[in-house]
Amino acid sequence: MNLAHQPAKEGAWQRSALMKWFVIATLGLLNLSPAALAEGSEIEHRCTALYPSMTQYFARKDCVKTQTEYEEKEAFRRHGEERKRSNEEAARPCVAADIRRMESLAAKVKAAVLPDVPLEEVQAAVGLVLGKQGVIEIPDNDIRERVLITSIPTQCGTDFHFLINVREGKDKKLRWLRVSAENAPSGYPAKIHSELGNEFEEQREQESRRAEEAKFQQRIQARMDEEERKAKEVRREFLKSVKISNVRLTCDKPDRCSIRTIEFKITNVSQKPVKDVSFGWLLLPTKTANCPDELATNQRSVGSVLQPGQSRAERIMILATPDDGDAKLCLKVTDLRGLERWEQ
Repeated sequence: MNLAHQPAKEGAWQRSALMKWFVIATLGLLNLSPAALAEGSEIEHRCTALYPSMTQYFARKDCVKTQTEYEEKEAFRRHGEERKRSNEEAARPCVAADIRRMESLAAKVKAAVLPDVPLEEVQAAVGLVLGKQGVIEIPDNDIRERVLITSIPTQCGTDFHFLINVREGKDKKLRWLRVSAENAPSGYPAKIHSELGNEFEEQREQESRRAEEAKFQQRIQARMDEEERKAKEVRREFLKSVKISNVRLTCDKPDRCSIRTIEFKITNVSQKPVKDVSFGWLLLPTKTANCPDELATNQRSVGSVLQPGQSRAERIMILATPDDGDAKLCLKVTDLRGLERWEQ
């Protein structure tokens, strides 16, 4: 074989291949529309810029094929979206009129879903409302739970619908009922509509917190009542530091008792000095009546100190009293205080 002629033969083969490629490309272009030719030219331009070398012919050809398929898919997608928008726009009056029916059905579903029933019973109850059984599935984010899925479609031939999910927790209690507006038309709130759903788990948590708060308040109140009871008991014992004796009730005149005088003696029976001893009195209609446990203060004494064991006579005048001389007198020590260190 003459190697001298080899380069010439290879050059002839390359020229022949290029000529065939040119003829095929030319025939292909003749069959394209002007828009496709323009688009094809743009794709050819981009692919040629990416693969300019003659040795990258097949890579350039694959690039043109891939880009052409992509552009065709994008054009198909855009055309579908445009057709969908056109259909939805035409259906807007129908959807606007149908929303009331859809919301009414969603409200009936909300009323039918009770928080303390198994999910299968919820499925049956929702089926009675909507006339179709939803499906119970395992959610992707927690295999231990279940969710009932159903929907309320519009009657207007669009993709707009209410998606209804009823979620059951791993404790077999319903977590929530949620209704979301999917593919909602402009002018209608999309996604979750809380007024059509129920957050059962959140409600249970709130009720539990309220119950715990009520128990806490009851414990606090009981503690306060006990402290108040103890304080009253201490005060009652403290008031016993002063003993009342020799009580005598007299009238101003023998035939009438509109003015009366209470005379009595007080004695400090404690081991400490006391000060500012005050008294409460009450006249009852008959001597057989019982005196109350507590009396309001009627007579205050300020500044007088009573040392341990010391006694003192007291005298109280009562004005505008009933004329009945058979009244019963109730008299008690209502207040006093011990001396501060600086007063002793």
